[in-house]
Amino acid sequence: MARLFFSLKFSETQQQQLLAYQQQALSLCPQAKAVASDNLHLTLFFLGEVDAQQQQRLVAAASQIDRPAFVLTLDHLACFAKPEILYLAPSQIPAPLTALQQQVAALCKAEGFNDIHDKYRPHVTLARHAKCPPALHRPLAPLTLQINQYALYCSARQDDRLQYRPLHCFSLG
Repeated sequence: MARLFFSLKFSETQQQQLLAYQQQALSLCPQAKAVASDNLHLTLFFLGEVDAQQQQRLVAAASQIDRPAFVLTLDHLACFAKPEILYLAPSQIPAPLTALQQQVAALCKAEGFNDIHDKYRPHVTLARHAKCPPALHRPLAPLTLQINQYALYCSARQDDRLQYRPLHCFSLG
C-alpha cells in the first residue's frame, strides 16, 4: 500500500518561483514550518492508501483524460485555521483547472475513493503549523504559471523527511 494523491506537476523553475512567495509569506508568519520546495504542489484529489492493482487502474484511467494545458494565476495569500496551513491560491479558479479536477475526482470515485473535502479549494501549501493573524489574508502580486502536466504522487518518509515523489506524469495539451 502507498499513500497517493493526484496533483498539478510544477517544473523546478515554477517551484523556485513559488519559493519566493513562500519566503514572503514566512516573513509575515515566522513561526510557521516551511514546506520543502520540492514538495510544493496543488492537489487535485487525495486518495490515501492505495494498493498496486488500484494504482494500475487509476493510472490507466488518468491516461485517458484529454484536457488542454492552461494558465494558473496564484495571487492570494491566506491561512486555513484547521489545519494550520499558510497557502497561496488563485482568486479566480480557471475553468480548465476545475474541469481537470472534476475528471480526476470522477475516476477516483469510480475506483471507490471518496473526497474527504466537501468543496474543492485549490491552493499551494507554503507552510504548516501556521497561526496566522486575520490580516494575513491578502492579495499578492500575481504569479502566473503555465500548467502542462499533472501527476500521481506518492507521499512517503525518506531519511526522516516527508517527500512527494511523482510516480506517473500525465501531459495536458
